[in-house]
Amino acid sequence: MFEKLISQIKPFSSLFRKKRIEERSVLWLSGIMIVALLIAVQTFLTHEEATTFTTNNGTWNIASNLMNGKGYSACDSNYFPFCSPSNQVTAMREPIPVLLMAVSWFFYPDEDSGLITQSLLYLGTILSIYWILKKEDVRLALIASFLWTVSIPVISEMGDDTGNLTAAFFFTIGMYYFLKGWNEQKLPLFIFSGIFMGVTALSRSVHFGIAIGLGIFLMGLHIIAKNRKLVLQALIFIGVVVLTITPWMVRNEIVFGSPVFGTTLTGYNLYRMNFYLGNEPFQPHYVGAIESSEAVQKLIEGSALTGTENEIQMNDFYMEAGKAIILQYPLRYIGLSLYRFLILWFNISFHKSYGMDILLRDYVAIIQSVILLIAGLIGSAKKYKEYWPLTLSIVLGCGAYMAIGAAQMRYLVDFMPGLVILSALSISNLLPKDQQEHH
Repeated sequence: MFEKLISQIKPFSSLFRKKRIEERSVLWLSGIMIVALLIAVQTFLTHEEATTFTTNNGTWNIASNLMNGKGYSACDSNYFPFCSPSNQVTAMREPIPVLLMAVSWFFYPDEDSGLITQSLLYLGTILSIYWILKKEDVRLALIASFLWTVSIPVISEMGDDTGNLTAAFFFTIGMYYFLKGWNEQKLPLFIFSGIFMGVTALSRSVHFGIAIGLGIFLMGLHIIAKNRKLVLQALIFIGVVVLTITPWMVRNEIVFGSPVFGTTLTGYNLYRMNFYLGNEPFQPHYVGAIESSEAVQKLIEGSALTGTENEIQMNDFYMEAGKAIILQYPLRYIGLSLYRFLILWFNISFHKSYGMDILLRDYVAIIQSVILLIAGLIGSAKKYKEYWPLTLSIVLGCGAYMAIGAAQMRYLVDFMPGLVILSALSISNLLPKDQQEHH
């Protein structure tokens, strides 16, 4: 029976031979882009203006204020309780997604233009993923592009204005130059990578740590190999990343008196997701909006805050409170951080914390996540020498989200391009070979 099944499949395998796919690669890629365009159009047509980009802490709101002459401002009382007309200068969202939304607003001051921008980032990332794997194997490039296209968390992010799609797009470009630089050992490639990795960090601040981690690891490899020239390349890469985010730090120093390189939501998230470490009985879970609001209100009521604090001061306040709890219960914190792997990859306890039903698309997203996790691990093991930057990026990104606590499946979108590439690489040996490859 097994032999009969193989004999039935064998004629079709010739359709997927490398040379045949390469000859029709434009058609295959066009097909994927058409599927992606249909998904984007569906998202656009079904969105409700009353619920799209309506959060006070979203990039569209900040961009709208910026374009209306109110400056880079917004205020969300859920985490910054001292909102007032004179205290709304913000750093809760990184600047690149906000600037892209501001450009959208300039052309058409409606959420529809923001959705179009999100869709373009979604579509652009498909091409970037394809470009990375094209030389490796066109078939793998097409598979990785398709995996990104149909990812439920990715599709969902088109209607969310937190910057994940922006980060994913620039991360893919930055990684293209980094991988090329690793293979060719040319300084200009690392300079380009540093610029785009810096822009990625200005889209989602977790990528600053990822970029610095990549640079340090690269430098370590070259130190072990005793290659001073290549050590210098790694140092320059790190320097370019830092220089790229410097304008944002300077802005924050001028406005707040502190050169914050990321977002003022970090301290809030650290406290929100770890405040219950001392609760008895201790039950690891995702902290929803109602529970976090009560915890923050209780913390503020028992504090020495004056009500005149700005965002940076509140960020420091939350950060200190969060660290104090963590230091009291270090073992519980470690266990909770590990548990958050399940929240990050499978949204475990997330829906329950918000009183939401788990829908069919949520189950599909979980199945996708399981497949990508397993395939990604296999791809990492098979191609670790060539693609270690992708593996390291995902490990560092997951570690950061798990440690801070802001872990849910949509945060995988930041480095989903790396994950789909590694997943595609896992099946390289299963693809049919051309005749000349057998000899």
